[in-house]
Amino acid sequence: MLLIDDSTRMIWVYFLRNKSKAFNCFKKFKSMTELQSGYKAKCLRSDKGGEFLSSEFVQFCEDHGIQRQLTMAYTPQQNGVVERKNRIVVEMAKSMLHEKGIPYFLWVEVVHIAIYILNRCPTKALNNITPFKAYNKRKSGIAHLKIFGSLCYVHVPTKLRHKLEPKSVKGVFVGYATYEKGYRIFYPISKKLTLDKAENAAPTPHTQTQYERSPSSSQAPSQHISSDISSEERNTQAYDHSPLKWRRLDDVLAKCNLCIIKPKKYVEAAQDESWLKAMEDELQMIEKNGIWELVDKPTDKPVIGVKWVYKTKLNLDGSVQKNKARLVAKGYAQKPGHAL
Repeated sequence: MLLIDDSTRMIWVYFLRNKSKAFNCFKKFKSMTELQSGYKAKCLRSDKGGEFLSSEFVQFCEDHGIQRQLTMAYTPQQNGVVERKNRIVVEMAKSMLHEKGIPYFLWVEVVHIAIYILNRCPTKALNNITPFKAYNKRKSGIAHLKIFGSLCYVHVPTKLRHKLEPKSVKGVFVGYATYEKGYRIFYPISKKLTLDKAENAAPTPHTQTQYERSPSSSQAPSQHISSDISSEERNTQAYDHSPLKWRRLDDVLAKCNLCIIKPKKYVEAAQDESWLKAMEDELQMIEKNGIWELVDKPTDKPVIGVKWVYKTKLNLDGSVQKNKARLVAKGYAQKPGHAL
């Protein structure tokens, strides 16, 4: 069930097992938003679905003075804001799901992170500010944002492993925690989802969520997720999106984004052809634009040196687009009162 504040375009989503749960979710939503925003819910626009027209739902709205607006049959455009957003969320989740090769049963995680991102993206409906800022009256932090479906390593505390066991396990980042400061990690081998801290985190028994497609409880202790991915596990039965098959772990990890290490010194960059090409392009551009003029080195004046700055430009999916090198002056070496 997708809910949108028409003023700020903030989005909330509730995953219901049955439509009969819609009324209880709306009551929670009403209490939460009214307490957070300081404003009362005045109007509710929806279609004529049975979950919105039950006697208790109608009575609740009447008791709290909430005006009801119902769309006519077969005219979803009368509720265009939420209908359009619904399609955007579905298409966005579908693209993320297929791009990263994530199993279908994780669709809840994909929809959740899609809405999380949309709430933090500017929209023309609000003069290019984010729904999060419009609703909360403050900017949202973005330092914690990660690329969906990327490969991650989760630290295992010493209390949960012995000396010879690995200190981290491989997983796939699939979302952000709702109430905690952490990330949601999926383990393809054990088919489990865990909630881990933003830094120095590890899967713990009380944070693990086992999906319906996971092995039975009698088989789960035999698949301890703290053990690393062995070559034997990599050769297990391949799986895809069909109900009875799964794709291989290698297929999932192949879609993940690995760590990109940029050189810090010229000596390091000179060992890579791509960085050499980037530096050559920079020098050619400097000569073409006539940025400097070659002169004899002065003997009575200090000279400001230069250094190379390296940066990797990425595509939207996290893959490397190209390497860029910039030659900059060491301005920090300049001292007041000293002419160049």
